[in-house]
Amino acid sequence: MKRYYLLFDVGGTEIKINALTEDKEFLLDQHQYVPSFSQESKEIILDHFRSVIGELIHRFKKEYQLVGIGLAFPGPFDYQAGISRMQDLRKYEAIYGINLREAIQSWLTEWGFSELPIVFENDATCFALGEYHQQKNVHRGIYITLGTGCGSSFIANQQVVKSGYGLNQMGMIYDVPFKTGIIDEYLSINGLKEIATKKAYPFINGKALAEDAFSGQTLAKEIYQDFGTMIGQALAPFVTCFTPDEVVFGGQISKSLDLFKEAILKEWSGKQPMIRSSFDTTTATLYGIYYVILDNIKGD
Repeated sequence: MKRYYLLFDVGGTEIKINALTEDKEFLLDQHQYVPSFSQESKEIILDHFRSVIGELIHRFKKEYQLVGIGLAFPGPFDYQAGISRMQDLRKYEAIYGINLREAIQSWLTEWGFSELPIVFENDATCFALGEYHQQKNVHRGIYITLGTGCGSSFIANQQVVKSGYGLNQMGMIYDVPFKTGIIDEYLSINGLKEIATKKAYPFINGKALAEDAFSGQTLAKEIYQDFGTMIGQALAPFVTCFTPDEVVFGGQISKSLDLFKEAILKEWSGKQPMIRSSFDTTTATLYGIYYVILDNIKGD
């Protein structure tokens, strides 16, 4: 019987799910997307997790053996303990302080499973690991997700970098001072929207702006170029001191990288790393939490 890992990319709006065999083959042809119900009560959130996990386990149990579960979560989160610490973020506040590892293990026990590895990790770190391990000849990389905020992770020689290079205590850059605030405020959809507002562009969302820019609308193109300049300026100190082989962008905004890639590179002097967007942020994140499970198993 083939063994598999159940993998979750847990967001504030959606939970993305798939299962991966030991041969690194996804069992679902397409990732499954379900609503997160992250603003609901504790009972609704936990019942939803239980239902989703149970449905998938029972779908595969006749042909495959479950050997681990991995969940990529946004922070703040106590990943070692499996406890959410999110407050005032309009998501998962109702499960603050709840031990999700113990909850999931209790459901597994109820369904007749013995104790299994249940692993939690930051979603941006998982994205970075997934991208890093899919590349050859990359020793050092910076991985950035552009969305409602700025996720980040630095990897050197297969290890996530947790300190130095101007990183915060978690090895990230979101709260590093930049302009009149912090990086998170600028390298995000809010930063893009602010540039559009200053240029009197009727901003609806990033997708509409990108469509206008790709169709040749001058103002929309200028907004993305200014956004790229801002990204380049924010990341320049890290690129200079960390000297990555590649800088990879994920998240919805990264799909429009062609609109602002050159503006980013203009802000980086000296040897420039390869810069690219993720082929699929969700796939990378799910692969990443798989590698975290493997590392935890080896560590045990």
